[in-house]
Amino acid sequence: MGIPSLNVELLRTFVTVVEAQGFTQAGARLHRTQPAVSIQVKRLEQLVERPLFVRRKGRLCGLTEAGEVLLGYARHMLRINDDALQAVGASGLAGKVRLGTPEDFASKYLPLLLSRFATMHPRVQLEVCCDLSVKLLKSVRDGELDLALIRRNLEAEGGRGLYREPLHWVGSRMCQLIETDPLPLAVFPEGCAYRAHAIDALAANGRAWRLAYVSPSLVGIQAAVLGGLGVSVLPDSSLLPGHRTLGTADGLPSLPSVELALEIAPSGLSRAGESLVDYILGRVEDGFESLDPMTDEQVSTRVEVEDG
Repeated sequence: MGIPSLNVELLRTFVTVVEAQGFTQAGARLHRTQPAVSIQVKRLEQLVERPLFVRRKGRLCGLTEAGEVLLGYARHMLRINDDALQAVGASGLAGKVRLGTPEDFASKYLPLLLSRFATMHPRVQLEVCCDLSVKLLKSVRDGELDLALIRRNLEAEGGRGLYREPLHWVGSRMCQLIETDPLPLAVFPEGCAYRAHAIDALAANGRAWRLAYVSPSLVGIQAAVLGGLGVSVLPDSSLLPGHRTLGTADGLPSLPSVELALEIAPSGLSRAGESLVDYILGRVEDGFESLDPMTDEQVSTRVEVEDG
């Protein structure tokens, strides 16, 4: 007897139950009755010969160890299935999607992210706006953007948090400014979370500071730090080889992490916009490191592995 095959429809139901946190809620999303969803989950459990959910008095109380293992594979298989159908079937999606993103995310991850999405949906027009997160958030809420990726504090509400990234004090490897008093800062304009964290942390620590360089451009801030014009606060993804991270050992206060979040316009999204959101969420699960710039040979190798 051969190895049984996993049914994509059963996997989709399983993932939906997990994400909706219940059979009834999953049924509403899948347009099926609660008993039909329950039957599909039982069929999947029979197929893998393991219980997938912890049940107490008929209620779901989480995933079993087998369920946790299968969930990762199920999501990956669904993405491959959906990507293949869209690529082979010449996606009928069309229209314009207005996307906002901070420059630090756009400069490192956005080119490959949008390139792969555009290959899958060649009739979708992507209009991208790079700006400070506070401005992007206002644009989304005013309906000037369909969706936006923003950097925000961990305690912020609304939207959908995607991942967290630590902030660092950053200086130049060639210039030592740490003993300078007041400490010269190279920061973004007012409204930037990085700038606010830098100033708040220094004020709480009683450390004098001054604005030595202000620019809305990430490239400008990175260059100012490299040139020794000032110390800045940046996330991991924005550090360059010539930068030197600083910390408490250098007499600087600790900094919090920030969160990349997805905000959607109150009016909702078109099918093209929803497809872009699904694509972004899928890449978050894979890890944005998979979008780091690579050579053509590395890209080809990765595609072969992903298509497995």
